[in-house]
Order: sequence, then C-alpha cells, then structure tokens
Amino acid sequence: MYKKLLLFIHLLFFATYGFSQNLEEIKAEKGVKLNGAVTLNTVGYLSEGIRARRDPFAWFLSGSLNVNLFGYNAPLSFSYSNTQRKFTQPFNQFSFAPQYKWVRAYIGYNSMTFSNYTLAGHVFFGGGVELTPGKWRVAAMFGRLRKAVPYDLNAPETSYSASFKRMGAGLKVGYDDGGGNSVGLMFFGAKDIRNSLPFIISYGPLTPKENGVVGITGRKKIIGGLFVDGEYAISAINSDTRAASTDSLNLNSVDLVPERTTTRYFSAYNASVGYQREKYSIQLRYERIAPEYQTLGAYYFNNDMRNITIVPSVRLFNSTLTLNGNVGFQRNNLDKSRESTTQRFVGSVNANYLPNEKWNFSGSYSNFTTFTNIRPQPDPFFRNNLDTLNFYQLNNTINGLVGYNFGSQERKQNVMLNVSYQRAKDAAEFASASEGISDFYTTNLSHSYTIVPKSLTVGTSVNYYIANTPGVQTNYYGPNLSLSKQLFERTVRATLSNSYNYSKANERKNGAVFNTRFNVNYSPKKKETQNKMFQQGHVLGISINVLNKLDGEVTKGYSEYTGSVVYTYSF
Repeated sequence: MYKKLLLFIHLLFFATYGFSQNLEEIKAEKGVKLNGAVTLNTVGYLSEGIRARRDPFAWFLSGSLNVNLFGYNAPLSFSYSNTQRKFTQPFNQFSFAPQYKWVRAYIGYNSMTFSNYTLAGHVFFGGGVELTPGKWRVAAMFGRLRKAVPYDLNAPETSYSASFKRMGAGLKVGYDDGGGNSVGLMFFGAKDIRNSLPFIISYGPLTPKENGVVGITGRKKIIGGLFVDGEYAISAINSDTRAASTDSLNLNSVDLVPERTTTRYFSAYNASVGYQREKYSIQLRYERIAPEYQTLGAYYFNNDMRNITIVPSVRLFNSTLTLNGNVGFQRNNLDKSRESTTQRFVGSVNANYLPNEKWNFSGSYSNFTTFTNIRPQPDPFFRNNLDTLNFYQLNNTINGLVGYNFGSQERKQNVMLNVSYQRAKDAAEFASASEGISDFYTTNLSHSYTIVPKSLTVGTSVNYYIANTPGVQTNYYGPNLSLSKQLFERTVRATLSNSYNYSKANERKNGAVFNTRFNVNYSPKKKETQNKMFQQGHVLGISINVLNKLDGEVTKGYSEYTGSVVYTYSF
C-alpha cells in the first residue's frame, strides 16, 4: 500500500511538471490555471493517570489539485491515514470531479443529491455525471454505497458494524426555465450483494436489503412573488432479498424491486405555497412521511411524521433589523399502529439588529412542546395510571448576544456578552410541578484588544455554567487568557492560550482543569515561478497542548499531552 501511495504521489508531481513544460512550449499560460495543496499532519499523544484515549502516534496525508484549461475544470482530491478502521465508509479516499462548460463528471469518492426522499448526499465510490445544457438538468450515478465488512468472531461486540457490499444507481432528469418554474423526475435503486460476506450470523440483525425509489418534484411561479412547489416519492423496501418471491401485484402497479414476501411500499410528499418580496416573505409548508419510509440513498431518515409549518421573515429600518419566525405542528402515529401518539408544537423567533458598525444585538427564543397520549391497557379489571395519562415534554431556549466595537484604527477593542437559558421539562399528570425539570444557564463575557502596528492581540474571557437537573446541580466556571503575536514581517504567528475551569456537583468538588495550548505557524510569502502560472506557498505549524485535571472529591486527576506538526504546500 505504501509503495502504491509513493508511486501515486510521484506520478502526480511528475505529471504536473511535465504538464507545465508542455504549456511553456505552446505558450498558453494565460489559458491555464493550476492550483492545489498537499498537507501532512502528524500527531503524538501521551497520558498519565488515565487510560489512553487515542493512538500514541498518527499521521494524515491529504491533497487537492485543480486544473483549469480554457474553461475545463478538473479537481482531484485524496486523503490517507494510518488510522483506518473497518468502517462502512473508509477514511482513505480520493475524489476527481472534472468539469467542462455544462458537463461535470464524478470519479472516485463523491456524493450527489437528487432530493430529500431519494438520493440525499450519500457518499459512493464509482462514477457520476451532471449535464446542464440550456434549461435541461440531467444527473446520473453508479457506484458502491457501502463496502463489505465481515463479522469479527474475536470481537462479538463489534458485530453491529458488519455490512454487505451495497451498490446503487440513480438518474434525475429535469427542466428549469430560469424564471422560477421547474420540474424533475428521479429514480434511485440500491441492492446489497448477498455473496459479499463469507458467512452471516443467522440470529443477527444483518439482512441483505434492496430499495427502489421514484420521485417527482416541481416548482411554479404564479404571479409576482407568489409561488408553489412540492415533491412526491414512492419507496419500495425489501428488508431481506432471501425471502420467497410472490406473484401478488402491488397496489401501485409499479414493481420498483422484485416482489417478495418482505417487500413493502411507502410514500412521502411535501407541498408549500409562499410569497416573497425584497424585504419580507412568508411560506406555508405541509409535509407527510409515511411510517417506515426510508431510502438507502440517505444515512438517516425521519419517518412517521406530519408537519405543518409557517415561516415568516421581514427586514425593517433600512434592513438593520431582521426578524425570522417558524411556527408549526408535528404529529406521528399516522397509521394508528403505535401504542402512543405524539403531537409536537414548534415555535421560534430570531432577531438581529445592527444599528451601526459599533453595536451588534441578536436574540432568539424557541419553544418546543411534545405531547404524548399513551393508550390504556384493554383490561377492564386493571387500571394502571401510568398507561392512561398524558405526557408532556417542554424545551424552552433563550439566547442573547450584545457586541460592542470601539477604539481607533491602530488600537481596536471588542467586548461581547453572550447569555443562554434552556429549560427541559417532562411533565406527566402523576408528577409534581417541579419533577422532571432541568435548567441550564450559560454566560460568557469576552474582551479582545488588538495593537495593529505591533500585530499583537490580547484576549480575555470568563465562562459560567450552571446545570440544575433532577437530583444533581453542576457548576462550571473559570477565566481564559490568550496572546497572539505576528513576527518577522507577519510570516510567523505565535499563540499562547491558557484556561482554568473549576467544577463541582452538589457542592462536591470535581476538580479543576488547566488547559495550556501553544501554537506557532510559519508561512513565508508566496513566490511566483518563472512561467508565472504557479504561486507556491508553504505553511509549517507546530502545536503543543497540555491538559491537567486536578483531583476532586470523587474523581482522580490525570494529565494528557498532545503535540502535532502540520506542513502544507500549496501552489
């Protein structure tokens, strides 16, 4: 593997050198732009009094290269590390995405998005293409969504990470007139390769799956700032491709995947109507996602959910004041199959006020309310109050920020105050008024002082945090100090920061934490090469971090030392 990596880097730089020589011969430097970067990061770690929480030594190599030749873009990126594990998505990967005018290709590890209900940002290893000729929009992909990860019999606790090799393919065709009207048709399919694993644990949760999704999306501008848009998708999920096939026809009359006893169809859709102007807008949105709806083209998906939301926005006083709101209702148990039904109210408002260059005000409030009704047990001779009561969950959050800039052009100062309050409450009819309430208070006051001619910045701050949860009260507070200085014609930046934080729980000391960090970055001025096509730059960074946790009444102290060296070459 190391020989292959060295060969790849050698070929990369050799090809770059040869490419630049050819450009000099044809004297076409003005039509060519070449830039990129290579970064090597090494990290060392040592601990005392505690079990090591990371490897004692690790290194990371990453790079990017982009060639722009008369409007043709060819970006290439890669990453490699000695810390690779048996993950479904590997860390070591490369990406190549060349583009010429309205044609763009994807090679290697990439991600594409068709819509929220079909292919939604899932990383794949393979190939893809996006075509945008005129008003048409065409996208297609094919590749591996997951690699095969076999069971490790020596570590049964890691059996959950086993997976089949999963292949996927997708196609999207759309039309956009550029005036707010568009329509698109999407298809996505994915399938696990059954023979990609040497064996399968019969009692395990892992089964080979198959998925087919068809979706349509559209947007229509009616008149002025009035518009409507929506999306509809049908997903067929086969939870086990080993199941027996069936000849029964699906009500949708479209077999997205081979019909088996484990095949099921689900739908999801959303629609909205809105009105938008330069200084204000409002939108009403409705969304329904059927229970168990999922697509293998997304990592995580919320289902069994119905949302109704109203989103207003307005700018006042010459756009110095901006107000945004969001009010909605959410409900689950759409098919009445669950033992409980949850209704949720969502309300929030955000305000930002910038009266001038010196002052900055912002604030937000949100109120998330969850209501759950648990069905009673069907037993006429026994009544359990816990099974018949309504249950509420409340979450109130208030945030506020005030910032003030002052001083001269040579001596700049900034003061900022940030406060936050959050209350979480579980309230059932059988609980008392104070039971299940958790309050969290956070305060941060900071000040920065910059002497511009000396390239010196001094920063100070104080943090204070209180958490009141049932049975436990935690306090966490302490000061922070940082110094930053640029040297040698601003080619070297040195930063020293130190923080002290003291914590206690129920008036018992948890111990204080000292954290000291020192960074030095050296970045000489970029130099132009002879053909003026490249601008070379070097950045060397060294950092040392020391964390000391003192003994508390319950916990023991420990120390951690982390050092890193980072070198980046850009051109």
